[in-house]
Amino acid sequence: MTKTTASILSAIGHPFFLLPVIFSLLAIRQVGLEKASPALIAVLICMSALLIYIFFRKRKGLISNWDVSAHQERSRNVYQPILALVMATSAVLYFFRQPFVGDTLFFGLLMAVCYAINSRIKISQHTSIATYLGFLILAVNVWAGIALLIFVPFIAWSRIVLGRHTREEVMIGGSIGALFGLLHIWLF
Repeated sequence: MTKTTASILSAIGHPFFLLPVIFSLLAIRQVGLEKASPALIAVLICMSALLIYIFFRKRKGLISNWDVSAHQERSRNVYQPILALVMATSAVLYFFRQPFVGDTLFFGLLMAVCYAINSRIKISQHTSIATYLGFLILAVNVWAGIALLIFVPFIAWSRIVLGRHTREEVMIGGSIGALFGLLHIWLF
């Protein structure tokens, strides 16, 4: 397999792609499109805000690449904005009486743990989030969940081949994602 294949797999497994797609599918399945609309709009706005933030940080030369894969660049450019957006999204969801406030705050806890681990080692968000989402899907559709969980090692492989992470970093990301995925199933 080549770096081109790794780039494609990494793009498919990117949190900016997987998170809104999987969340939308789960939200619509749980409450229907009309009731889920405020939550879907909130997620779309938050993802757009984060993309715009990263775009301008990249343009100013404050980050070296779109993945923000330089260890020292991650806290200020990824984790802090994500945690702020999770809190804002939770407030909006609460205001619109959406059933996803707890889920959103739990995802924020996952990101806070990744943020804490990032102070020591650059955890792979691609593998962490993909694994977490795989377990969320597994709880509602076994075959789709298994398919995503089977895809996670390919995402991890792509991150290693592209030089964004080491084996240890993707393994820790996958382990944290699995732990939080299992906890989410148990708690919610």
